[in-house]
Amino acid sequence: MRFASLAELFVREIADWHVFDANVRVGPSGVHGELALETGELLAEMDRFGIEKALVSHWTAEEYDAREGNRLLETLGRGGRLVRAWAALPDQDSIGELVADRPRAVRLHFAAQKHNFSPAVWCSGELYAYLQDHSVLTLVTLEDIGWERLVEVLNNFSRLPILLLETGYRADRYLFPLLRRFSNLYFDTSTYVAHRQLESFVQRFGSERVVFGSRLPLYTPGAALAILASARIPDADRMKIAGENLRRLLEGARP
Repeated sequence: MRFASLAELFVREIADWHVFDANVRVGPSGVHGELALETGELLAEMDRFGIEKALVSHWTAEEYDAREGNRLLETLGRGGRLVRAWAALPDQDSIGELVADRPRAVRLHFAAQKHNFSPAVWCSGELYAYLQDHSVLTLVTLEDIGWERLVEVLNNFSRLPILLLETGYRADRYLFPLLRRFSNLYFDTSTYVAHRQLESFVQRFGSERVVFGSRLPLYTPGAALAILASARIPDADRMKIAGENLRRLLEGARP
């Protein structure tokens, strides 16, 4: 008789959470070529960890060209396990493409080594206005936007749902005041990994503002899943973080 390994039992339990990963990239990467995963490889890795669905952006859109990356995302099809997060730029042509493509989520890449545009309202205000008007979930990394620019966007676009990625484990003194002030701000768990940090947050704020993220393929999902599994929180809260919150945010989009 073969007994299931501890890892197998863990994955079986995770499967019941219907995990929807908010922080995943797909396709080839010139910078992270040794780690990048094509579609089939990514799905196999998700299976290995019991991840049901993922909100994915394309490496090509981040490192090379937004339009080409979005075209490659289009080949993933609709209604599958990989839900597309489009790249977007602040110019009129790019906003026009959003109008035509009607995405439910976008991922913005401001950094100089990426798309090299300012997150300030003077540069990106028209883009934010479109995203807000259609309740498009907007993903940004803390490294790309910074706290002060994030506050500027939140002050000017209070109905724009923003999912802040990769805050790190030392972010609480910034994150807590912003979450109290802005109801449209959410964050992912990919680097929120200090000891008992997640359960402490849930005890203080509840679980509605936290979204599971792994940072695949750069990170293994195991770390973020282990944090979620070991947190001393009610199962209802665990399910919200695992996938329910992200599903709710995407369903709220009005393409």
